[in-house]
Amino acid sequence: MALTVNTNMFSVIAQGNLAKTESPLMSSMQRLSSGLRINSSRDDAAGLAIATRMTRSINGLTVAARNANDGVSFAQTAEGSMGEMLNNLQRIYELANQAASYNTSVDRSSMNQEVTQLVSELNRVVSQTRFNGETFLNQAFSGAFQVGIEVNETISISTTNVSPDTLGVQSSRTDFTDIAANRTAIASAVAGSTLRANGISGSATLAGVDLGNAITQSDAKNNSLAIINRVNQYTGSTNVTAFSFGNAFVGTAATGNASAGDVNSGYITINGISIGSTSLGALSSGSVVAAALASAINAKTSSTGVYAIVLGSFDVGSANTASIALVNTTGAAITVAIATVNAGAGSAAVAYFGATGGSVSAGQNGQIIVSTPLGTTSASTNAASDTLGLGFGSAAASISISGSASVNSVTVNTVGSANLAILAAKQGLDSLNAERAKLGAVMNRLQSTIANIRNTNENTTAARSRIMDTDFAMETANLTKALITQQAGISILAQANTLPQQVLALLQG
Repeated sequence: MALTVNTNMFSVIAQGNLAKTESPLMSSMQRLSSGLRINSSRDDAAGLAIATRMTRSINGLTVAARNANDGVSFAQTAEGSMGEMLNNLQRIYELANQAASYNTSVDRSSMNQEVTQLVSELNRVVSQTRFNGETFLNQAFSGAFQVGIEVNETISISTTNVSPDTLGVQSSRTDFTDIAANRTAIASAVAGSTLRANGISGSATLAGVDLGNAITQSDAKNNSLAIINRVNQYTGSTNVTAFSFGNAFVGTAATGNASAGDVNSGYITINGISIGSTSLGALSSGSVVAAALASAINAKTSSTGVYAIVLGSFDVGSANTASIALVNTTGAAITVAIATVNAGAGSAAVAYFGATGGSVSAGQNGQIIVSTPLGTTSASTNAASDTLGLGFGSAAASISISGSASVNSVTVNTVGSANLAILAAKQGLDSLNAERAKLGAVMNRLQSTIANIRNTNENTTAARSRIMDTDFAMETANLTKALITQQAGISILAQANTLPQQVLALLQG
């Protein structure tokens, strides 16, 4: 290289190299001062685009986790409220069970007062439980919680209406009070299965389910429990449950036409109480004799607890035929004793209860009441004869179960209503248990979702950090390198600037 003064190439080269050290030094200082590896798109254009997408994912996942936790909170609110409802229903079930047993009317009234308060509390919980100001237990609720970062990535939570009036059962009877109409209904139903039906056939079905072997007429006579037990044996398949209302002892069908109806006092003894005499005179019809006997029996009802009801030809299933059903609505036992020595002139009266009478144990021969889940208003049978055998005097091959017995309307004032309350509370417990199980499952799903979101969020954040954040170890090394290079460049530039002075040596020599 020529030795020149006007152009100092050594200095130019040193200046150029010194300038090259400025950019790395500036970049290192910017990264170290901001903590970010990418401070502008020119630092890493593709990396910035990737990191921006990751930021959207992270932000979305953060909100999704919050949404999922909101879902858990909603489910816990619903599940907790239903838990309290379950506690109240359990108590109603206990009281109904207690009331279905023997109790005085005063005791049963006390139980009913507590049941009334518990039902009121159930209604209060349903109407006043809110999540963020909105009630939801009194309606069918469905909410979708966004748990992802894209549209429709949701988990839905739904609850059914659990108002007390939506929990309960259907029943073929809902009124179990001690009134004449109910006593007549018991008498007619029991007479149908005792006098008109031939038991239950071997091909009998209920709700499409075979009821097994036949029940003969002799087995079913004055023994509705035989049928009730058979129906309940198949409840799991039919969804039909049977229980007994009241109790009845049905005498023998008798024509009694043109027969004397007078009997002496003491001819009939019911539950240990002697029944008075009748005075019809000679040649009375069967229905008249039966009415006279019934009148004498009913005169002692306050002592026996039993009502006598004359069954007509429809109930007996034969024209010109009458029978007497001794009935109560309490389900208490009925014992009939006949003292033929007191028959007097009314020998034909023997036909109504036989020569020895008979008895039914407590709850042995009541009217068969069937219940089904709320909304199922009928149950099919194989034939009308089976409907009759089941204690329903219908000509149709189905049983009407039109009465609605919701938890909201349960009482335990009578044995019958207590039995219905047992079924309604049991169904209510099953429904709430199903809802709680559903909520528990969705809570577990949401918790799993939250854990998965947290894992995804952590790893996405780590990936974005590797792109965006400054690696201080590496960057301080780069800064040190840039500083040393710059300082070396400055030193070399200073030396390069003095090189033209060597020309002076040539000029002096």
